[in-house]
Amino acid sequence: MKTTEKPTWQDFHIEGVMHILPIDALQAIEKGEAVLIDVRELNEVRLEKIPLDRVLNHPMSVIMDRLPYISKDQQIILICQGGVRSVKVANLLNRQGYPDVANLEGGISLWKAHGLPIESNIAVGGCACKAQFPKTGFKKL
Repeated sequence: MKTTEKPTWQDFHIEGVMHILPIDALQAIEKGEAVLIDVRELNEVRLEKIPLDRVLNHPMSVIMDRLPYISKDQQIILICQGGVRSVKVANLLNRQGYPDVANLEGGISLWKAHGLPIESNIAVGGCACKAQFPKTGFKKL
């Protein structure tokens, strides 16, 4: 896994936390070298998620309860919306003895900016009238 000691895209950093760029993370996940753990809350994941195998959701709010289900024998990449929560969880996992943990720089925001795979349920632009009332006979006012 290609990581760096300091982030290049995001400002928030905790000493000792490694960082990985989205394209390098995608390659590691697709090769089966790493697992991606999304630490966003369930309501956030319902809006947008990364549609790949080896992607898990362990929200930051319950991460301590989930530690028994997260193997230490794997490379772990953590992701959140912008990289702040995932840095904090990476620091926590480091302190809990996880040997190979990295924060995905810039989170989902940078992932999307690079055009990487994303599944979104967020309406983009306009009022989404067609999405709400498809072919029901409603007239636009």
